[in-house]
Amino acid sequence: LPRLSIPSSLLALLMQSGFVNPNPRPPSISRADALFEQRPDFEFSFEIPKKGIADIGTAEVKLPPVLENSELVVVRYDLPFGLSAEPDSTMGQIVVTKDGKPDGEKVGDILRQTTYWRGKNPGLFDVSKNADNFDLVVQALVTNDLSIADEIVLVFERPL
Repeated sequence: LPRLSIPSSLLALLMQSGFVNPNPRPPSISRADALFEQRPDFEFSFEIPKKGIADIGTAEVKLPPVLENSELVVVRYDLPFGLSAEPDSTMGQIVVTKDGKPDGEKVGDILRQTTYWRGKNPGLFDVSKNADNFDLVVQALVTNDLSIADEIVLVFERPL
């Protein structure tokens, strides 16, 4: 292989700025990461809430777990609805703080996804990827209003 010659002053600057590590180590994989890599993604589908009388279709979803041992719970609420959840800094997720309807979310469930609307187009908002921005999560939740649809779909990951 050809060898690249870098002037020592440039190399020192790159090392000082963090672009070059003078003691490279292979990346380590934690035990939890290794477990999650072996665990299959959740795969599920649900009917997207209707817009007026128009049937939108079915969402086919593949979602990697964030917990070592868990199940998914898909909950539909008629609008308007209530949800008690808040950011949990130790988990880095949005976690339910009060049980919902009997077949709905429970304290400790993680809010993973919600339906949301961009104008007239439905989508699935990834709450877990945006859990560090609670205002953005709330904005996605409130796009589900009666002027657009009659229901909201929420996806929770429940620890077992």
